[in-house]
Amino acid sequence: MKILSDENIPKDIVTWLRSAGHDVLAAADIQPGAPDGDWVSRADREQRLILTSDKDFGELVFRDGLTSQGIVLLRLDDVVPAEMLSRSQDAWSVVEANPTGQFIVITPTKVRVRPLPPKS
Repeated sequence: MKILSDENIPKDIVTWLRSAGHDVLAAADIQPGAPDGDWVSRADREQRLILTSDKDFGELVFRDGLTSQGIVLLRLDDVVPAEMLSRSQDAWSVVEANPTGQFIVITPTKVRVRPLPPKS
């Protein structure tokens, strides 16, 4: 799976995804501070799923109409990085079952899957 990891994703999650065989482009490694809209466009162009903890990506797609292969939002704000990794690992099978066209929200207790707007 091709993934674009936003700057706010802990490095241990990026490392785990890479060790699991995923092609992960980490925003923090290549262009920290770039606008979210640029990342959405790049991820779509490169057919990458976006992994983020930033709700703005959902707004860019649902409100502003940008297109995306898919977005995984980690809503784990009050969770320490080790628990964030563990929860991501536990929920990743849902992501793998819905690799494109979905907005997936991972919380400490649930995983919600919602279709993205169709590409025009």
